[in-house]
Amino acid sequence: MAKRSLLITLILIFGMAVIFLVQFSTPCLYDADGYLHIRMAEFLKDLGPRYNFHWARFSTFNGNFSDKDFLYHAALIPFTFFKDIFLGAKVAAFMSAAALFLGFYLMLRKYADEKIIPFMLLGFLFSANFLETINSPRPIALVILLNLWIIHLLIQRKYLWLFLAGIAYSLMHVTSPLAICYAVIIECVRRADRKEFSLKNIFVIFFGVLAGFLIHPNFPNNFLVFYLNSILVPIYTIKTGVLELGAEFFPLNTREYLLGYPVVIMAIIIMIRIAVSKVIKPRFETKAFLTLGMVFLVLSFISQRYLSHGYLIMLIALACYISDSSLVNDNLKKSQVIFMVILFLLLGLNSYNGIKYKALVSKVINGHYEAAGKWMAKNIPEKELIFHANWSDSQYFIGLNPKDDYFVTLDPVYMYNKNPELYKIYRDVSFGRTMDPYAVLKDTFKVKYGYAGKNYFNGLVEQIRKDSRFIILAEDQFGVIFERK
Repeated sequence: MAKRSLLITLILIFGMAVIFLVQFSTPCLYDADGYLHIRMAEFLKDLGPRYNFHWARFSTFNGNFSDKDFLYHAALIPFTFFKDIFLGAKVAAFMSAAALFLGFYLMLRKYADEKIIPFMLLGFLFSANFLETINSPRPIALVILLNLWIIHLLIQRKYLWLFLAGIAYSLMHVTSPLAICYAVIIECVRRADRKEFSLKNIFVIFFGVLAGFLIHPNFPNNFLVFYLNSILVPIYTIKTGVLELGAEFFPLNTREYLLGYPVVIMAIIIMIRIAVSKVIKPRFETKAFLTLGMVFLVLSFISQRYLSHGYLIMLIALACYISDSSLVNDNLKKSQVIFMVILFLLLGLNSYNGIKYKALVSKVINGHYEAAGKWMAKNIPEKELIFHANWSDSQYFIGLNPKDDYFVTLDPVYMYNKNPELYKIYRDVSFGRTMDPYAVLKDTFKVKYGYAGKNYFNGLVEQIRKDSRFIILAEDQFGVIFERK
């Protein structure tokens, strides 16, 4: 017992070190949204919760702003006092990921056999995709942690804490109605397993989430943002071609799935092997986690975002299932031990290589955006409206150059919903589909400065090169900053 406790302690320390090294293996932030989130925390600190988000000039946010990540931005405020605000964002992201790792351990202690905990803790570290996701300065790590806590409270029927958790979730992220879905699923499992059904559980979390909506400082605009982000966007995911959506809304291919989340595939194989070789009676808690894990597994084939949300739920389901079998009490043969050591080394190497690559991509791509944003901050006059060909470029630029305004941010649905015709013109000029981009930028959008990346928008870049009415002010291998004469 003492040796196992020491082993778990060492793995916890090792895991914290891995999370730290992942975070600081690149000088830049992971992802684009972190640049915006830390700046929005500064806006919240300086302007209060009710302000007009003019930085997204053609967006719903300009006039009907709601901070959909309000509680997360409030938690980021202390990190805005760093001399380098983006270093503060990296420290905050590390602390969030570390808190999730510890929270995952506490859930394993509650529901899994102690013998299986070291393996599951290592499983947390065997996905480069997951490590990158939780190390991005986004609310996702805290949202996953809150999800795990809510599932625990639903299983245990802790009503007061469940109500408060529902409020916190609603104030932190637009996915808060997921908690209500958890309640319905868990109660259906409880009914099948124990012939009980706690309507109170469902009502408590429902009213907790609703209370969070009602006390949100941007009420009632938060209902509009929820509708656009959580209802329309999934619809547009199905209706391809309506909007350009982020990569997280689409599934991984088979190779990406196997390399990015190998433990998920292993978990399926292990549980099938146990099911066909042993007769076990899983606990109610095991059935609850298994059902939730299977729901996320199915959804992961539709959108990869459900993998990050459900990854730890799947690992806990595996830990519970193994704990309910006699597998944890079986003595491993020498050949099995050797096989497990080799397997874990291969999984660790795969995760290491994946993170090494993602850190390099972050350094190169986000380094480019940091240089472009800082150039704008230094050379473009204040309060200009700046064109950006990719709707997600503004996440970088609002964070790096908040003295100027942009078109739309966080999701194109916020511009499309406000003015579909204007959005279509915006995409046409971005992709070089207009005959005279100069006239559109001058007369329709009234912009003098702009940025276009070369990866998807080279058509526009070539139009700008050939038109003497434009001046290219700055350029590198990834994009150009231009001025309309």
